[in-house]
Amino acid sequence: MALSGMLWPVADGYSASITSTPSPAVSNKPLEIKISGQDLGSTVYLYTWCAEGGSEKAPYDWNKVNTSQFQMTASGSTYSFKIEDIKAFYKLSDAQLASLTKLGFIAKTSGGEQTEDLFIDVVQGRKDAYSGGEGSASDPFILKTSQDLQMLVSTPGDWTAGNYFRMEADIDASGLSAAIGSVSSPFAATFDGNGHAIKNVRLSGNGVGSATGLFSCINGGTVRNLGVIDANISGVTYAGILCGQLKGGLIERCFTMGSVSGTSICVGGLVGENEAGQILNCYSGAKVENPSDYATGGLVGKNRGTISNTYAAGSVNGYDYVGGLVGANYGTVKNSLALNEKITAFNDFVARFGGNNNSQNATTLNYSWENMPLGHNQWTSHGDHAVTKVSDIFHDEAQFRSLTGWDFSTIWEWRAQGSKGYPVLKGLANQVCPLSETYFSYSTSLQEAFGAEEDDFCVGPNPTNGELHIISSSGILGYTLYSINGGIVMSGEASGSNEAVIDLGGLADGLYILRSVTADGIEKINKVIKK
Repeated sequence: MALSGMLWPVADGYSASITSTPSPAVSNKPLEIKISGQDLGSTVYLYTWCAEGGSEKAPYDWNKVNTSQFQMTASGSTYSFKIEDIKAFYKLSDAQLASLTKLGFIAKTSGGEQTEDLFIDVVQGRKDAYSGGEGSASDPFILKTSQDLQMLVSTPGDWTAGNYFRMEADIDASGLSAAIGSVSSPFAATFDGNGHAIKNVRLSGNGVGSATGLFSCINGGTVRNLGVIDANISGVTYAGILCGQLKGGLIERCFTMGSVSGTSICVGGLVGENEAGQILNCYSGAKVENPSDYATGGLVGKNRGTISNTYAAGSVNGYDYVGGLVGANYGTVKNSLALNEKITAFNDFVARFGGNNNSQNATTLNYSWENMPLGHNQWTSHGDHAVTKVSDIFHDEAQFRSLTGWDFSTIWEWRAQGSKGYPVLKGLANQVCPLSETYFSYSTSLQEAFGAEEDDFCVGPNPTNGELHIISSSGILGYTLYSINGGIVMSGEASGSNEAVIDLGGLADGLYILRSVTADGIEKINKVIKK
């Protein structure tokens, strides 16, 4: 390159390569470039120019860039430099910025060694898209309508790093036909739900290797402060309500409600697979179904990244490697809780908290609900139950705070509804109790309301999916079955017989309270689970 009035070194430059983030550069976004090739030492400076409107513009003198303002960051033979504002850095007018097409770069030393001329393309940043904003950190794209969300889905160029989105209203996604991001073009931007929710997401995937969720695939992106509610997600592999596959990046302060199902590997209430990302301060109350294959969890199906300060509350139904919080864990999970309504599995690796418990399963300070109902014969010895606690501890605010150490000043808040207490995310709307009635029914206060259980009274099988037998050597006068809300479900007389049989086959799954009266006038109270 040669410009009039400029002094250039005579020697040819060293061969090198250049990459940029984003690529191509976007006129109204911050830019980072990396130049790799010849090792020029630790002190290297950037010289740069631009092409706009058919001409070249060099805003800085070649001999005056050997200062800290233009010094590049060195890492071996790779040198990087960040430009926060292209317009200001290159001293461009609005008209010049609008015609900008290319940027040129040379990495140089104060002694005159330099790379060859290197170039990156520039595209114009989007303006007046969505409901406002320019997509920068200081002026993010604004999402307020279903049309805004559809535009994001159908504009892969906006998924790149350096783009920022902020919701300013809840959005109905019932008309959405595709996800944000894809396995081949992951979401790498920053999405701030700003406390709002995306509702009625209805998406399905049908290919092995595909990822299904509101965000199909995230790699390097950030999603925060978002609720996804009333969702119905169905896929084959990598299915999660918020994200099918988190290859890398951050999901924080998000929650999901609804249902998700898969027919192959990696299905979770929040994320199908967390390959190398971070999930922080999130929860899911979603129902998770994957009865035919591996890695099914209430929050994450398979984890190889990091999960911290989370909980799951929905029912989970899987085949193998099934857990209340994570199905298969080969990463790190800490300070998290499994408080699920029910766990069902049909193979060996299943437990309250995580489906596996080998050397690759790194977990610390995790807890699970001790009385979590089991929808099959028995827990196996292969899974991770974490530290089990009775539900009273979890829905008492003081004990919950002490147990978890979570931040209830800025991140979480405690919500109490009568005798029910549970954590939600501070400042996020559309949150309802994600925990089941079965979970709350196992409280000391409820048992005391009916009277204490007696060990000498035989009721079984319990859980049951049909007949329930009541057996007493002193005889049975009658029985009454109550819902957990105290309503009478059924009652009968046994006329002093030593056994009474009740058919629960027509009742909804859940927990019931059985009150029986023996022939000698003694009341017996038993908890009964219909599955």
